[in-house]
Amino acid sequence: MELRRIVVCVDFSAITPKVLEWAGEEARRFGAKVELVHVLEETMPRLAQEMLELHTLYDKLREVTEKRLEDLKEELVSKYGVEVETKILNGEPFDAILDYLDETKPDLVVVGAHGKRGVKRILLGSVSEKVARKSSVNVTIVKY
Repeated sequence: MELRRIVVCVDFSAITPKVLEWAGEEARRFGAKVELVHVLEETMPRLAQEMLELHTLYDKLREVTEKRLEDLKEELVSKYGVEVETKILNGEPFDAILDYLDETKPDLVVVGAHGKRGVKRILLGSVSEKVARKSSVNVTIVKY
């Protein structure tokens, strides 16, 4: 399998360094470009946000997210010498990721699994598991 483009989904949780390490190694090995992707969930419709002036809170969250992605980008570039781009998606993580993968057709997507078990997993589900089941793209799940 040839890898030219790897989408790496990050949520800034404790699994993120492990996901970045795995993806960085593979990108370096194959000479692939990395796209760091984070999904910002919109919990209220945009109109409600504007009416309640919560859009400024959302804008601040987006600004912080951009900074965190840039920091991760710099880390990957310096540690693995790979080309990296960043992308912020909006919406429900599972849907936003699948839509992005369908749109951009990368060679591989890398996601982290938090290791939820039992009732939590049944109630909350797993974004990584859903992506792996529904994606038309090859998926690697890095476990916590």
